[in-house]
Amino acid sequence: MPDDRGGRPEQERSRSDFVSEAEEILEALSDRMRELERVFAAGRSHTETINTIFREVHSLKGLASLLGFPDIASMTHELEDLLSRLRLGAPLEGPVLDLLHLSLDALLDALRRVRTGGAPAGGLEGIRGRLREAVASIEVPEISVPPGLDLPPHLLATLTEFEERRLAESHRQGLRLSVARLRFEPDRLESQLQEAGRRAAEAGEVIARVPVAGEAGIVFEFLVAGTRPLREDDFPAELAPQIRPIAMGSPAPAPPAPAGPAEEDREDLAGLSGSLRVPVARLDEVLAQVGDLSIEVSALEQGLREVRESHPEDRRVRALAPRTQGILKRLRALQRSTIEVRLVPLQQVFRRAERLVARTARASGREAALHALGADTEIDKGVMDALAPSLMHLVTNALVHGIEPPGERESAGKPRQGRVVLSAFRRGATVVIDVIDDGRGISVAAVRAAAEARGLLHPSDPITLEQACELIFLPGFSTETRVNEVSGRGVGMDVVRRSLRRLKGTVTVRSLEGKGTTFTMTVPISLALVPALIVQAQGRRYAIPLGSIRENVRLLASRRRTEPGGDVYDHPDGPLRLVRLESLLEGAGFARGEAPRGRFALVTLAGGRRLGIVVDGFLGRQDVVVKPVGRWVRDVTGVAGATDLGDASAVLVLDPEALVAAAPEERPHA
Repeated sequence: MPDDRGGRPEQERSRSDFVSEAEEILEALSDRMRELERVFAAGRSHTETINTIFREVHSLKGLASLLGFPDIASMTHELEDLLSRLRLGAPLEGPVLDLLHLSLDALLDALRRVRTGGAPAGGLEGIRGRLREAVASIEVPEISVPPGLDLPPHLLATLTEFEERRLAESHRQGLRLSVARLRFEPDRLESQLQEAGRRAAEAGEVIARVPVAGEAGIVFEFLVAGTRPLREDDFPAELAPQIRPIAMGSPAPAPPAPAGPAEEDREDLAGLSGSLRVPVARLDEVLAQVGDLSIEVSALEQGLREVRESHPEDRRVRALAPRTQGILKRLRALQRSTIEVRLVPLQQVFRRAERLVARTARASGREAALHALGADTEIDKGVMDALAPSLMHLVTNALVHGIEPPGERESAGKPRQGRVVLSAFRRGATVVIDVIDDGRGISVAAVRAAAEARGLLHPSDPITLEQACELIFLPGFSTETRVNEVSGRGVGMDVVRRSLRRLKGTVTVRSLEGKGTTFTMTVPISLALVPALIVQAQGRRYAIPLGSIRENVRLLASRRRTEPGGDVYDHPDGPLRLVRLESLLEGAGFARGEAPRGRFALVTLAGGRRLGIVVDGFLGRQDVVVKPVGRWVRDVTGVAGATDLGDASAVLVLDPEALVAAAPEERPHA
């Protein structure tokens, strides 16, 4: 972490600047690692991809060193050493590729800690040690510039070891070498240099690009290897291209010692970005202020309404009413715009999932590929960050418990390579994410055996596929008999459901034995503005997030009956136990007195228990801003916060799944 010599404000500026730049670099690294996985799987040359990754890591190292993050700088330095070996011709193997993934994950975690102001990551030293061990174990084959290449001496003297190897490899492949001398205008250097690099890459591999000293103006030379020599029309005429083919037979002078790692100073110039990174905390502050302002304007509107009722003939009072409505409308638009600024594409977390599939498949002996649909679907940054661990667990679960080993798949008539699909789409104010695999599916027999072993099920008890799917979400439940690095400890699926509940979301599962499994996560696009159903119970209003409600039911008296445990409703999907909302809230002291029989029920599911929460009426649907509540209710189970409904009155936002999960099995009649 940066030291305090510059004072706290300077430290905060350094942290903010570092996080902003490092996030862009690590996003690019994630993309390059996915590309490297595809190159590795296809057996193609990885040189260019490794070279790009090396440049990104070098940029991160320089940034961390400059702004005072020595742990990350040291980590990237060790990673550079490993990448250098790969750039110099060392073979890329599965364990090395896994180590690159681990290194990237460690850097992402370290950046997260920097962003949140947490303690420095403790796992970097272990990764650094593994990187050093890998570097020491890799031998780089000897290679040198082949004699007889008629390269200009000044160009030859600036080649790095990596460029010398690329030059030798191009010569071995029989490619044609050319040098293009190009002249650039100072005020258009950035755009012209980018265009020249793009044109050169279309003609072949750019081995080196060096400035030429002693020339009038700005001159660069590009050394390019291709299937044909370069031509002048390969470049824009405004660059005054001069092309020199490199003869293969003339002896070249002995090159002097390399001038140093010139590669470090040869990064492509990036264009100016049209985006501006803003800390999420600042957006939260703006959103809170807009919400507070909305409440104040609502109170003003209520006051004007009272004045209008007292003075119905006053034209000035009547004229204020539409103006107040206009202000409220614009405030709500501003509120939504602020929330939308926080939205980011799910592609960021889908990248991690693709890398995870490759690593986990190698570790578990599977062959699998991930296919992503709807990666451009946008979601709140905070929701995505909180959702990511659950998504990663479901992807791992699909590989370890779903996708069969290649031999087993072939015996079942399936392709050797399994298929995992991540699908995301927007549905109203929520995002639906499916994790689909074409593996063995959930075995009812295996779930039954595990449930009986834990005493959750008697051997004579029947069990359906739906019940089996619900059992896997119980704490500590696992059908895996062996514990390994990624499964068998019974930790995960219950955590996934709890995490989704905290996000006001749900997770469900569908499976067909022998065909595959689909886990469906539904979460609100933003927790700042949650779609909710406003209900009334015993004269009080409550807001209940729509994501927690499976169904709304109008209770018919002919279908209600009383049993020893309470009221039951004959629902088309089976008997539905009923419990009044006031009864669930009794422990918090929110309900008093005798409650009438309610006319409506909200069907919810928690911990395998399906209940109908009885209320007196539905007052409508509304997007609400959930705010924290005071100390006396914030720890009450089932209370998620409070909100203002626009009439200057606060109501509680409830979590019905938490209320049901905490409720005892037997309840008074509804």
